Amino acid sequence: MWGVRFALFAGVLGACAPAPEPVGVERFLRVGVQAREEADAVRARLEAAGWALTHEVETPRFVALAFARGDEERAVRVITSRGLAASLDSHEPDGVRRRHGRVTLAEPAARDLDGDGVDELVVSREEEPLPCLAALRFDETGAARALADEAASLREGACVGRYEDVDADGALEAIVRLDWPALSLGEHVAAVEVPLALRDGAFRADGLPAAFAERERARREAALAAARAAREVAQAADLALELAALAHLAGASIARQVERFDEALAGLVLTPHERDRVAAVRAVVAAGWRDVEP
Repeated sequence: MWGVRFALFAGVLGACAPAPEPVGVERFLRVGVQAREEADAVRARLEAAGWALTHEVETPRFVALAFARGDEERAVRVITSRGLAASLDSHEPDGVRRRHGRVTLAEPAARDLDGDGVDELVVSREEEPLPCLAALRFDETGAARALADEAASLREGACVGRYEDVDADGALEAIVRLDWPALSLGEHVAAVEVPLALRDGAFRADGLPAAFAERERARREAALAAARAAREVAQAADLALELAALAHLAGASIARQVERFDEALAGLVLTPHERDRVAAVRAVVAAGWRDVEP
Protein backbone atom coordinates (compact mmCIF):
# COMPACT_ATOMS: atom_id res chain seq x y z
CA MET A 1 0.00 0.00 0.00
CA TRP A 2 2.73 2.46 1.03
CA GLY A 3 4.76 1.39 -1.95
CA VAL A 4 1.90 2.15 -4.32
CA ARG A 5 1.26 5.55 -2.71
CA PHE A 6 4.98 6.44 -2.86
CA ALA A 7 5.20 5.49 -6.52
CA LEU A 8 2.14 7.61 -7.34
CA PHE A 9 3.54 10.56 -5.32
CA ALA A 10 6.86 10.36 -7.13
CA GLY A 11 5.08 10.19 -10.44
CA VAL A 12 3.09 13.34 -9.67
CA LEU A 13 6.26 15.22 -8.68
CA GLY A 14 7.96 14.08 -11.85
CA ALA A 15 5.07 15.29 -13.97
CA CYS A 16 5.18 18.72 -12.30
CA ALA A 17 8.97 19.15 -12.63
CA PRO A 18 10.33 21.25 -15.53
CA ALA A 19 11.74 19.37 -18.50
CA PRO A 20 15.53 18.99 -18.37
CA GLU A 21 17.61 21.31 -20.59
CA PRO A 22 18.82 19.67 -23.79
CA VAL A 23 22.40 18.53 -23.57
CA GLY A 24 24.52 19.84 -26.45
CA VAL A 25 27.26 17.80 -28.00
CA GLU A 26 29.75 20.56 -27.16
CA ARG A 27 29.61 19.40 -23.52
CA PHE A 28 31.23 16.13 -24.55
CA LEU A 29 33.38 17.18 -27.51
CA ARG A 30 36.47 19.33 -26.87
CA VAL A 31 37.57 21.25 -29.97
CA GLY A 32 41.31 22.04 -30.13
CA VAL A 33 43.70 21.85 -27.21
CA GLN A 34 44.51 23.77 -24.07
CA ALA A 35 47.61 25.73 -25.10
CA ARG A 36 49.17 25.67 -21.64
CA GLU A 37 48.76 21.93 -21.20
CA GLU A 38 50.04 21.20 -24.70
CA ALA A 39 53.02 23.53 -24.17
CA ASP A 40 53.95 21.65 -21.00
CA ALA A 41 53.83 18.39 -22.96
CA VAL A 42 56.01 19.85 -25.74
CA ARG A 43 58.50 21.07 -23.16
CA ALA A 44 58.65 17.68 -21.49
CA ARG A 45 59.35 15.93 -24.80
CA LEU A 46 62.13 18.31 -25.78
CA GLU A 47 63.75 18.29 -22.35
CA ALA A 48 63.75 14.49 -22.48
CA ALA A 49 65.72 14.83 -25.72
CA GLY A 50 68.38 17.00 -24.08
CA TRP A 51 66.98 20.48 -24.81
CA ALA A 52 66.91 23.22 -22.15
CA LEU A 53 64.16 25.85 -21.95
CA THR A 54 65.70 29.32 -22.29
CA HIS A 55 62.70 31.62 -22.62
CA GLU A 56 58.91 31.53 -22.49
CA VAL A 57 56.15 33.93 -23.52
CA GLU A 58 52.49 33.32 -22.68
CA THR A 59 49.49 35.37 -23.80
CA PRO A 60 45.77 34.56 -24.04
CA ARG A 61 46.30 33.35 -27.61
CA PHE A 62 49.59 31.45 -27.51
CA VAL A 63 52.39 29.96 -25.47
CA ALA A 64 55.85 30.29 -27.03
CA LEU A 65 58.89 28.32 -25.88
CA ALA A 66 62.55 28.77 -26.83
CA PHE A 67 65.09 25.98 -26.33
CA ALA A 68 68.82 25.42 -26.68
CA ARG A 69 70.92 22.29 -26.91
CA GLY A 70 74.67 22.66 -26.80
CA ASP A 71 76.41 25.70 -28.25
CA GLU A 72 74.68 25.85 -31.61
CA GLU A 73 71.29 24.13 -31.67
CA ARG A 74 68.24 26.31 -31.09
CA ALA A 75 64.49 25.72 -31.38
CA VAL A 76 61.25 27.68 -30.97
CA ARG A 77 57.81 26.14 -30.54
CA VAL A 78 54.55 28.10 -30.48
CA ILE A 79 51.38 26.43 -29.22
CA THR A 80 47.83 27.75 -29.62
CA SER A 81 44.37 26.24 -29.33
CA ARG A 82 45.16 24.50 -32.62
CA GLY A 83 48.16 22.74 -31.15
CA LEU A 84 51.64 23.36 -32.55
CA ALA A 85 51.13 26.53 -34.62
CA ALA A 86 54.75 27.43 -35.44
CA SER A 87 58.03 25.53 -35.29
CA LEU A 88 61.50 26.97 -35.95
CA ASP A 89 64.76 25.05 -35.79
CA SER A 90 68.36 26.15 -36.17
CA HIS A 91 69.28 22.95 -38.02
CA GLU A 92 67.77 20.26 -40.17
CA PRO A 93 67.03 16.93 -38.44
CA ASP A 94 70.53 15.69 -39.35
CA GLY A 95 71.94 18.34 -36.98
CA VAL A 96 74.41 19.54 -39.62
CA ARG A 97 72.61 21.55 -42.27
CA ARG A 98 71.28 24.91 -41.11
CA ARG A 99 67.59 25.71 -41.43
CA HIS A 100 66.46 28.88 -39.62
CA GLY A 101 69.68 29.73 -37.80
CA ARG A 102 70.11 30.57 -34.11
CA VAL A 103 66.46 31.36 -33.35
CA THR A 104 65.03 32.48 -30.03
CA LEU A 105 62.29 34.72 -28.61
CA ALA A 106 62.79 38.48 -28.48
CA GLU A 107 61.48 41.02 -25.99
CA PRO A 108 60.26 44.09 -27.93
CA ALA A 109 59.47 47.40 -26.25
CA ALA A 110 55.77 46.46 -26.53
CA ARG A 111 54.20 43.15 -27.52
CA ASP A 112 51.26 44.74 -29.32
CA LEU A 113 53.26 45.91 -32.33
CA ASP A 114 50.37 47.02 -34.53
CA GLY A 115 48.20 48.65 -31.86
CA ASP A 116 45.16 46.40 -32.34
CA GLY A 117 45.02 45.35 -28.69
CA VAL A 118 46.38 41.84 -29.34
CA ASP A 119 49.96 40.84 -28.59
CA GLU A 120 52.25 39.63 -31.36
CA LEU A 121 55.18 37.26 -30.94
CA VAL A 122 58.64 38.45 -32.00
CA VAL A 123 61.15 35.79 -33.00
CA SER A 124 64.84 36.61 -33.24
CA ARG A 125 67.63 35.10 -35.33
CA GLU A 126 71.06 35.90 -33.94
CA GLU A 127 73.14 37.89 -36.43
CA GLU A 128 76.02 40.37 -36.29
CA PRO A 129 76.00 43.21 -35.40
CA LEU A 130 72.26 43.07 -34.68
CA PRO A 131 69.68 40.28 -34.58
CA CYS A 132 67.08 39.80 -37.31
CA LEU A 133 63.52 39.98 -36.01
CA ALA A 134 60.26 38.65 -37.40
CA ALA A 135 56.78 39.12 -35.94
CA LEU A 136 53.93 36.60 -35.89
CA ARG A 137 50.24 37.32 -35.43
CA PHE A 138 47.72 34.85 -34.00
CA ASP A 139 44.00 35.18 -34.60
CA GLU A 140 41.20 34.07 -32.28
CA THR A 141 41.21 30.59 -33.83
CA GLY A 142 44.90 30.08 -33.07
CA ALA A 143 46.08 30.42 -36.67
CA ALA A 144 49.46 32.09 -37.19
CA ARG A 145 50.60 34.45 -39.92
CA ALA A 146 53.52 36.82 -40.35
CA LEU A 147 53.30 40.54 -39.68
CA ALA A 148 55.06 41.43 -42.92
CA ASP A 149 57.79 44.04 -43.42
CA GLU A 150 59.53 45.51 -46.45
CA ALA A 151 63.09 45.39 -45.13
CA ALA A 152 64.29 43.34 -48.10
CA SER A 153 63.13 46.10 -50.48
CA LEU A 154 65.83 48.35 -49.04
CA ARG A 155 68.58 45.83 -49.69
CA GLU A 156 68.76 42.11 -50.28
CA GLY A 157 69.17 40.35 -46.95
CA ALA A 158 68.19 43.39 -44.84
CA CYS A 159 66.01 42.69 -41.83
CA VAL A 160 64.32 44.35 -38.86
CA GLY A 161 66.66 44.86 -35.91
CA ARG A 162 64.21 46.29 -33.37
CA TYR A 163 60.84 48.00 -32.94
CA GLU A 164 60.73 51.57 -31.67
CA ASP A 165 58.54 54.67 -31.79
CA VAL A 166 61.05 56.98 -33.48
CA ASP A 167 58.75 59.96 -34.04
CA ALA A 168 56.80 59.93 -30.75
CA ASP A 169 53.44 59.42 -32.47
CA GLY A 170 52.48 56.47 -30.29
CA ALA A 171 53.03 53.86 -33.01
CA LEU A 172 56.00 51.53 -33.26
CA GLU A 173 58.20 51.47 -36.34
CA ALA A 174 60.30 48.52 -37.48
CA ILE A 175 63.94 49.64 -37.56
CA VAL A 176 66.23 48.32 -40.31
CA ARG A 177 69.99 48.90 -40.16
CA LEU A 178 71.84 49.43 -43.43
CA ASP A 179 75.61 49.40 -43.27
CA TRP A 180 78.46 49.57 -45.75
CA PRO A 181 81.59 47.95 -44.32
CA ALA A 182 83.17 47.69 -47.79
CA LEU A 183 82.79 51.44 -48.31
CA SER A 184 83.99 52.53 -44.87
CA LEU A 185 87.42 54.12 -44.59
CA GLY A 186 87.86 54.06 -40.84
CA GLU A 187 87.25 51.66 -37.98
CA HIS A 188 83.71 53.00 -37.78
CA VAL A 189 81.37 51.21 -40.18
CA ALA A 190 79.18 53.65 -42.07
CA ALA A 191 75.54 52.82 -41.32
CA VAL A 192 72.08 54.36 -41.11
CA GLU A 193 68.81 53.16 -39.62
CA VAL A 194 65.58 53.14 -41.59
CA PRO A 195 62.20 53.10 -39.78
CA LEU A 196 59.40 51.24 -41.53
CA ALA A 197 55.94 52.59 -40.71
CA LEU A 198 52.97 50.30 -40.13
CA ARG A 199 50.40 50.70 -42.89
CA ASP A 200 47.77 48.31 -44.28
CA GLY A 201 48.88 45.48 -42.01
CA ALA A 202 52.61 45.59 -42.79
CA PHE A 203 55.71 47.66 -42.01
CA ARG A 204 56.26 49.67 -45.22
CA ALA A 205 59.37 51.32 -46.64
CA ASP A 206 57.78 54.72 -47.31
CA GLY A 207 60.80 56.99 -46.87
CA LEU A 208 61.98 58.61 -43.65
CA PRO A 209 59.68 60.38 -41.18
CA ALA A 210 60.60 64.07 -41.32
CA ALA A 211 61.41 64.49 -37.63
CA PHE A 212 63.52 61.34 -37.59
CA ALA A 213 65.42 62.33 -40.74
CA GLU A 214 66.20 65.80 -39.39
CA ARG A 215 67.41 64.39 -36.08
CA GLU A 216 69.69 61.88 -37.81
CA ARG A 217 71.11 64.55 -40.13
CA ALA A 218 71.78 66.95 -37.26
CA ARG A 219 73.58 64.28 -35.26
CA ARG A 220 75.88 63.49 -38.17
CA GLU A 221 76.48 67.16 -38.98
CA ALA A 222 77.73 67.69 -35.44
CA ALA A 223 79.99 64.63 -35.64
CA LEU A 224 81.25 65.76 -39.05
CA ALA A 225 82.18 69.20 -37.72
CA ALA A 226 84.23 67.56 -34.98
CA ALA A 227 85.92 65.17 -37.43
CA ARG A 228 86.83 67.99 -39.81
CA ALA A 229 88.25 70.07 -36.96
CA ALA A 230 90.43 67.14 -35.93
CA ARG A 231 91.33 66.41 -39.58
CA GLU A 232 90.02 62.87 -39.22
CA VAL A 233 89.60 62.15 -42.90
CA ALA A 234 88.43 58.53 -42.56
CA GLN A 235 85.74 59.45 -40.04
CA ALA A 236 84.64 62.42 -42.13
CA ALA A 237 84.39 60.21 -45.23
CA ASP A 238 82.21 57.70 -43.41
CA LEU A 239 79.94 60.49 -42.15
CA ALA A 240 79.79 61.90 -45.68
CA LEU A 241 78.57 58.52 -46.90
CA GLU A 242 75.92 58.38 -44.16
CA LEU A 243 74.68 61.88 -45.05
CA ALA A 244 74.46 60.87 -48.70
CA ALA A 245 72.57 57.72 -47.69
CA LEU A 246 70.07 59.73 -45.65
CA ALA A 247 69.51 61.97 -48.67
CA HIS A 248 69.00 58.87 -50.81
CA LEU A 249 66.46 57.39 -48.40
CA ALA A 250 64.63 60.72 -48.16
CA GLY A 251 64.12 60.68 -51.94
CA ALA A 252 66.75 63.23 -53.00
CA SER A 253 68.11 63.07 -56.53
CA ILE A 254 71.41 61.33 -57.21
CA ALA A 255 72.94 64.70 -58.04
CA ARG A 256 71.94 66.00 -54.61
CA GLN A 257 73.29 62.87 -52.90
CA VAL A 258 76.67 63.31 -54.60
CA GLU A 259 76.64 67.02 -53.76
CA ARG A 260 75.98 66.20 -50.11
CA PHE A 261 78.91 63.77 -50.12
CA ASP A 262 81.24 66.37 -51.69
CA GLU A 263 80.17 69.12 -49.27
CA ALA A 264 81.11 66.99 -46.29
CA LEU A 265 84.68 66.53 -47.53
CA ALA A 266 85.31 69.89 -49.19
CA GLY A 267 88.61 71.50 -48.18
CA LEU A 268 90.09 68.45 -46.44
CA VAL A 269 93.62 67.42 -47.46
CA LEU A 270 93.65 63.74 -48.48
CA THR A 271 96.56 61.39 -49.00
CA PRO A 272 96.76 59.66 -52.40
CA HIS A 273 95.32 56.49 -50.85
CA GLU A 274 92.47 58.38 -49.16
CA ARG A 275 91.77 60.25 -52.40
CA ASP A 276 91.45 56.98 -54.33
CA ARG A 277 89.20 55.46 -51.71
CA VAL A 278 86.96 58.53 -51.49
CA ALA A 279 86.68 58.63 -55.29
CA ALA A 280 85.60 54.99 -55.36
CA VAL A 281 82.96 55.57 -52.69
CA ARG A 282 81.70 58.64 -54.48
CA ALA A 283 81.35 56.60 -57.66
CA VAL A 284 79.07 54.14 -55.84
CA VAL A 285 76.82 57.00 -54.70
CA ALA A 286 76.79 58.46 -58.21
CA ALA A 287 75.85 55.06 -59.66
CA GLY A 288 72.74 54.88 -57.50
CA TRP A 289 74.21 52.60 -54.82
CA ARG A 290 74.24 49.64 -57.20
CA ASP A 291 77.78 48.50 -56.45
CA VAL A 292 78.94 48.40 -52.85
CA GLU A 293 82.45 47.17 -53.65
CA PRO A 294 84.70 50.19 -54.37
